[in-house]
Amino acid sequence: MKKIFFSGLIFVFMVSHTAYALAGWTLINEFVQPLMPSANSEDLGHVIYRTYEKKSPQETLEIILAEGKGIGNLYVPEHVKNSKGLMPASEYKILEVGGKKAIFEKQPYLPSALAVAVDDNIILNLESSSLNEKDLISIAEEMLSSWKNMKSDLFPVP
Repeated sequence: MKKIFFSGLIFVFMVSHTAYALAGWTLINEFVQPLMPSANSEDLGHVIYRTYEKKSPQETLEIILAEGKGIGNLYVPEHVKNSKGLMPASEYKILEVGGKKAIFEKQPYLPSALAVAVDDNIILNLESSSLNEKDLISIAEEMLSSWKNMKSDLFPVP
């Protein structure tokens, strides 16, 4: 529980350092979900969900930070365009954001999503129905820039 609280504080610290990236945004909801522990009560990590909104123009942004050894690393499939699954993406791009591997995906009727492999077992996901690819990348780059300037021991992986 202390790790979740500490990681939550670190996330708040990181987001406060990216205030210029989130200027005008208001935090309206936050939820921390620990991953189910294994039989030996091992801490596998957690997911932090934060929802922001902006009044003018009306926009919403969901920032999801998943960290811990139960999360694993970001899986980046190379041949999604060939998929004819239930909801094939209308737009799927493999990118590099702030020097990190990332995926941008846009589907009809769903928010645009940008997933970034921050580090081993740490994935940052930004989702929004009102922001475009460029906006999501810009916010992610600002957040990654703040992480690079922090000591690595301030952002422990559970």
